Amino acid sequence: MNKDVVIERINAILETEKVTRDVLSAKTGIGYSRWNNVLQGKAKVRHSEIEAIGKTWPEYRLWLAYGDEMPEAGQISPMTKSAQSDLGTAGKAG
Repeated sequence: MNKDVVIERINAILETEKVTRDVLSAKTGIGYSRWNNVLQGKAKVRHSEIEAIGKTWPEYRLWLAYGDEMPEAGQISPMTKSAQSDLGTAGKAG
């Protein structure tokens, strides 16, 4: 998978969840400077960081890894979550 795609997806999650890098660091247990370097493209994203995002926001796991959604199983994208929020609907969290 293209690393830029993963970084774009992580940034989409952070934007939708309104999470700063400080909060991301606290939620994932991965240092602020590490996240800063990854999100600026100065370091390669590691499997452990993708796992940490998936554990923190399980509803995005499938989308983060593959770009796919399965709403009936609670697997959505940040864009779907935003649309649900705008429409006043809610999906299941995986």
